[in-house]
Amino acid sequence: MRRIYPLCLFVLLSCTITSRAQERKTVSPGPYASTDPSYDKLNLGIGFGFDYGGIGGNLTVYPQKNIGLFVGGGYAFAGFGYNAGIKCRLLPAKPSSQFTPFFMAMYGYNAAVHVSNASQYDKMYYGPTFGIGFDLGSHEQGKGQFSLAFFVPIRSTNPNDYIDYLKNTYGITFKNKILPIGFSVGYKFNLD
Repeated sequence: MRRIYPLCLFVLLSCTITSRAQERKTVSPGPYASTDPSYDKLNLGIGFGFDYGGIGGNLTVYPQKNIGLFVGGGYAFAGFGYNAGIKCRLLPAKPSSQFTPFFMAMYGYNAAVHVSNASQYDKMYYGPTFGIGFDLGSHEQGKGQFSLAFFVPIRSTNPNDYIDYLKNTYGITFKNKILPIGFSVGYKFNLD
Protein backbone atom coordinates (compact mmCIF):
# COMPACT_ATOMS: atom_id res chain seq x y z
CA MET A 1 0.00 0.00 0.00
CA ARG A 2 2.85 2.41 0.85
CA ARG A 3 4.35 1.98 -2.62
CA ILE A 4 1.11 2.92 -4.39
CA TYR A 5 1.19 6.60 -3.28
CA PRO A 6 4.62 7.40 -4.78
CA LEU A 7 3.71 5.50 -7.97
CA CYS A 8 0.46 7.50 -8.34
CA LEU A 9 2.29 10.79 -7.81
CA PHE A 10 4.97 9.77 -10.34
CA VAL A 11 2.28 8.99 -12.97
CA LEU A 12 0.55 12.33 -12.24
CA LEU A 13 3.85 14.18 -12.60
CA SER A 14 4.63 12.36 -15.88
CA CYS A 15 1.22 13.29 -17.29
CA THR A 16 1.76 16.92 -16.33
CA ILE A 17 5.17 17.06 -18.03
CA THR A 18 3.72 15.41 -21.17
CA SER A 19 0.81 17.85 -21.30
CA ARG A 20 3.22 20.80 -20.94
CA ALA A 21 5.17 19.50 -23.96
CA GLN A 22 1.98 19.48 -26.08
CA GLU A 23 0.97 23.09 -25.46
CA ARG A 24 0.43 25.20 -28.57
CA LYS A 25 2.35 28.36 -29.22
CA THR A 26 0.23 31.43 -28.64
CA VAL A 27 -0.25 34.17 -31.17
CA SER A 28 1.77 37.32 -30.64
CA PRO A 29 0.05 39.48 -28.02
CA GLY A 30 -1.78 42.57 -29.17
CA PRO A 31 -1.42 46.07 -27.72
CA TYR A 32 -3.99 45.33 -24.98
CA ALA A 33 -2.53 42.00 -23.86
CA SER A 34 -1.77 41.34 -20.20
CA THR A 35 1.68 42.28 -18.95
CA ASP A 36 1.69 39.33 -16.51
CA PRO A 37 5.35 38.34 -16.00
CA SER A 38 6.64 34.95 -17.06
CA TYR A 39 7.33 32.62 -14.13
CA ASP A 40 9.37 29.45 -13.93
CA LYS A 41 7.56 26.25 -14.92
CA LEU A 42 10.23 23.63 -14.14
CA ASN A 43 12.86 23.57 -11.35
CA LEU A 44 15.67 21.16 -10.58
CA GLY A 45 17.06 21.52 -7.08
CA ILE A 46 19.80 20.15 -4.85
CA GLY A 47 19.79 20.31 -1.08
CA PHE A 48 18.90 18.48 2.10
CA GLY A 49 15.62 17.92 3.92
CA PHE A 50 12.43 15.91 3.48
CA ASP A 51 11.58 17.42 0.07
CA TYR A 52 15.04 16.34 -1.19
CA GLY A 53 14.67 12.79 0.16
CA GLY A 54 17.40 13.48 2.72
CA ILE A 55 20.53 14.73 0.94
CA GLY A 56 19.63 14.75 -2.73
CA GLY A 57 17.60 16.32 -5.51
CA ASN A 58 14.16 17.70 -6.20
CA LEU A 59 12.24 18.14 -9.47
CA THR A 60 9.24 20.50 -9.46
CA VAL A 61 6.87 21.19 -12.37
CA TYR A 62 4.31 24.02 -12.27
CA PRO A 63 1.22 23.20 -14.37
CA GLN A 64 -0.24 26.45 -12.99
CA LYS A 65 1.97 29.37 -11.89
CA ASN A 66 1.05 29.01 -8.19
CA ILE A 67 0.76 25.19 -7.97
CA GLY A 68 3.71 22.84 -8.34
CA LEU A 69 4.04 19.05 -8.22
CA PHE A 70 7.36 17.65 -7.06
CA VAL A 71 9.38 14.51 -6.44
CA GLY A 72 12.55 14.30 -4.40
CA GLY A 73 15.03 11.54 -3.72
CA GLY A 74 18.31 11.12 -1.94
CA TYR A 75 20.45 9.60 0.76
CA ALA A 76 18.68 9.44 4.16
CA PHE A 77 21.41 7.75 6.27
CA ALA A 78 19.35 4.55 6.73
CA GLY A 79 18.76 4.11 2.98
CA PHE A 80 17.18 5.82 -0.02
CA GLY A 81 14.60 8.42 0.94
CA TYR A 82 11.94 9.78 -1.37
CA ASN A 83 9.01 12.18 -1.24
CA ALA A 84 6.37 13.41 -3.66
CA GLY A 85 3.83 16.14 -3.15
CA ILE A 86 2.37 19.52 -3.95
CA LYS A 87 3.77 23.02 -3.45
CA CYS A 88 1.49 26.08 -3.33
CA ARG A 89 3.42 29.31 -3.74
CA LEU A 90 2.23 32.89 -3.32
CA LEU A 91 3.90 34.73 -6.19
CA PRO A 92 4.74 38.38 -5.57
CA ALA A 93 2.67 41.12 -7.19
CA LYS A 94 5.84 42.87 -8.37
CA PRO A 95 7.99 40.84 -10.82
CA SER A 96 11.12 42.41 -9.32
CA SER A 97 10.39 40.92 -5.87
CA GLN A 98 12.73 38.10 -4.87
CA PHE A 99 10.72 36.69 -1.89
CA THR A 100 8.12 33.95 -2.53
CA PRO A 101 6.42 32.22 0.43
CA PHE A 102 4.96 28.72 -0.04
CA PHE A 103 3.11 25.82 1.60
CA MET A 104 3.90 22.15 0.96
CA ALA A 105 2.23 18.79 1.53
CA MET A 106 3.98 15.53 0.69
CA TYR A 107 4.10 11.81 1.29
CA GLY A 108 7.27 9.78 1.74
CA TYR A 109 10.29 9.52 4.02
CA ASN A 110 9.93 11.56 7.22
CA ALA A 111 12.29 9.83 9.69
CA ALA A 112 15.25 7.46 9.67
CA VAL A 113 17.01 5.48 12.39
CA HIS A 114 20.62 4.62 11.55
CA VAL A 115 22.94 2.44 13.63
CA SER A 116 26.64 2.73 12.77
CA ASN A 117 28.25 -0.61 11.82
CA ALA A 118 24.92 -2.44 12.27
CA SER A 119 22.78 -1.67 9.22
CA GLN A 120 20.41 -4.56 10.05
CA TYR A 121 18.85 -2.21 12.64
CA ASP A 122 18.42 0.71 10.23
CA LYS A 123 14.79 1.67 9.70
CA MET A 124 12.99 4.23 7.53
CA TYR A 125 9.64 5.81 8.41
CA TYR A 126 7.11 7.03 5.82
CA GLY A 127 4.03 9.19 6.09
CA PRO A 128 2.57 12.60 5.29
CA THR A 129 4.50 15.79 6.03
CA PHE A 130 3.36 19.42 5.90
CA GLY A 131 5.54 22.50 5.63
CA ILE A 132 5.91 26.21 5.13
CA GLY A 133 8.83 28.12 3.68
CA PHE A 134 10.08 30.62 1.15
CA ASP A 135 12.11 30.87 -2.05
CA LEU A 136 14.56 33.75 -2.40
CA GLY A 137 15.63 34.66 -5.92
CA SER A 138 14.46 35.16 -9.49
CA HIS A 139 11.73 33.15 -11.26
CA GLU A 140 13.22 33.85 -14.70
CA GLN A 141 14.44 31.00 -16.90
CA GLY A 142 18.16 30.33 -16.47
CA LYS A 143 18.22 31.76 -12.95
CA GLY A 144 17.26 30.22 -9.63
CA GLN A 145 16.31 30.54 -5.99
CA PHE A 146 17.54 29.53 -2.58
CA SER A 147 14.84 27.65 -0.73
CA LEU A 148 14.25 27.26 3.02
CA ALA A 149 11.35 25.34 4.62
CA PHE A 150 10.18 24.03 8.00
CA PHE A 151 8.19 20.80 8.27
CA VAL A 152 5.92 18.92 10.65
CA PRO A 153 5.96 15.17 9.85
CA ILE A 154 2.98 13.00 10.78
CA ARG A 155 4.37 9.68 12.02
CA SER A 156 2.07 6.70 12.60
CA THR A 157 4.71 4.89 14.64
CA ASN A 158 7.21 6.74 16.73
CA PRO A 159 10.86 6.28 15.73
CA ASN A 160 11.91 7.36 19.22
CA ASP A 161 10.13 4.23 20.56
CA TYR A 162 12.25 2.15 18.18
CA ILE A 163 15.40 3.89 19.42
CA ASP A 164 14.39 3.10 23.03
CA TYR A 165 13.78 -0.53 22.03
CA LEU A 166 17.27 -0.79 20.50
CA LYS A 167 18.81 0.80 23.60
CA ASN A 168 17.00 -1.50 26.04
CA THR A 169 17.25 -4.72 24.03
CA TYR A 170 20.68 -4.50 22.38
CA GLY A 171 22.47 -1.87 24.46
CA ILE A 172 22.92 0.42 21.44
CA THR A 173 23.69 4.02 22.37
CA PHE A 174 22.32 7.01 20.47
CA LYS A 175 23.54 10.58 20.75
CA ASN A 176 20.35 12.16 19.36
CA LYS A 177 16.60 11.68 19.39
CA ILE A 178 14.52 12.30 16.29
CA LEU A 179 13.04 15.79 16.42
CA PRO A 180 9.29 16.36 15.97
CA ILE A 181 10.02 18.97 13.27
CA GLY A 182 12.35 19.17 10.28
CA PHE A 183 13.74 21.72 7.87
CA SER A 184 15.25 21.86 4.40
CA VAL A 185 17.73 24.07 2.60
CA GLY A 186 18.48 23.96 -1.10
CA TYR A 187 19.04 25.74 -4.37
CA LYS A 188 16.67 25.36 -7.31
CA PHE A 189 17.62 26.04 -10.95
CA ASN A 190 14.87 27.36 -13.27
CA LEU A 191 14.99 25.13 -16.35
CA ASP A 192 11.88 26.53 -18.08
